[in-house]
Amino acid sequence: MPFIRHAQMRDLPQVTEIYADAVTASRATWDETAPDLAAMTALYSARTAAGYPYLVAESEDGRLAGYACGSGFHPQTGWRYSVEDSIYVAPGAQRRGIGRQLLEALIEEATKRGFRQMIAGISMPGGDGSLAFHQALGFCKVGEFPDTGWKDGQWLSAVYLQRALGPGAGRPPA
Repeated sequence: MPFIRHAQMRDLPQVTEIYADAVTASRATWDETAPDLAAMTALYSARTAAGYPYLVAESEDGRLAGYACGSGFHPQTGWRYSVEDSIYVAPGAQRRGIGRQLLEALIEEATKRGFRQMIAGISMPGGDGSLAFHQALGFCKVGEFPDTGWKDGQWLSAVYLQRALGPGAGRPPA
């Protein structure tokens, strides 16, 4: 089983490859063109500087099997206790429990960092597995935006799920 650890700059070429595959081979992301290493480095730097967790699953051979990261759901300061998850597993490593390991670790790390709610956006059609995966880890469906994205010649809908972290909706620290 892969080792889950905090991502480092040296991981970004492989992270970029994993994400590029998701862009071109799926509707898991609505990006239509895969970002290059410079763009992925900028995203990594911005997310980690803002205090969001960024994790990788490293195989015994040193290759990355996947990655998971948090990001802001909305930029306004009132959303500062919420985090949106992103999980991508390398093509040869899918359906082996790596996504689950990554999401469990992301939930734990986000909770340690004081986040109170985790939000997941699932692309439909085609996201049934991701929907079930998130629900199995305690996420509940909270809404849907039908026909709001366009990719691969069809309209896509965004289903949103939410999971409380730590004390959840309890009063945040002063």
